[in-house]
Amino acid sequence: MYRGVKAGSLRVCFAAVCAGLAVYMTVYKLVFAFPVLPYLKFEVAEIPVVVAFFSAGPLWGLISAAIYWGVLTVVGEWSPLGPAMKFLAVAPMLLGLWAGSTIHRRLFNCKWGLKGFFALSLPIAIVLRVIVMSLLNFVVLWYLFPFFLDIASASMKATVGLNVPGREAALMWTLIFTAAFNIIHVFLSTIPSYIVVKAASKAKIAKLWINELLGKG
Repeated sequence: MYRGVKAGSLRVCFAAVCAGLAVYMTVYKLVFAFPVLPYLKFEVAEIPVVVAFFSAGPLWGLISAAIYWGVLTVVGEWSPLGPAMKFLAVAPMLLGLWAGSTIHRRLFNCKWGLKGFFALSLPIAIVLRVIVMSLLNFVVLWYLFPFFLDIASASMKATVGLNVPGREAALMWTLIFTAAFNIIHVFLSTIPSYIVVKAASKAKIAKLWINELLGKG
């Protein structure tokens, strides 16, 4: 992203700023509910973290996510579980984007451009996020807070008319809709983030990781 002696310091500052913006958005509840399971929230706060990823690179995106997690553990709701689950939703997504970018660069020399990057990265990001969050939600819903299954069952009946006979069926359908929520969230976190970074790149203040990856730097 930056060149010169102060590059590392600037990256740290940028990651921290993005994390701070994410915390601000979370604390002031810049969210909107997933209609089927309203306790699941689409978080605008993920966008600054993904912006850090696209701008400064994968490592700094993950550092931004870690700072976000650490601060929310102190000031956020449902701590420490809530902030940890936010981090474990974002981190696998970023790792999936990183893996896709690596495959795109090493195996295909980035010849497919931006479309190739997203075609490879988004499916990996989705799979990793869905797997991790499905496992976590299984533990939370079945062992830690089983009353959420009653809330989920009532929500599914009210919104999509789904009657679930028994706790096992309630768990299965809740995990299915939670997976759908996480799939949608990957697109809502990555596409707007790229649009922001693309607009910022026109200022030519610094070299951006995504542009360097695609040979546009």
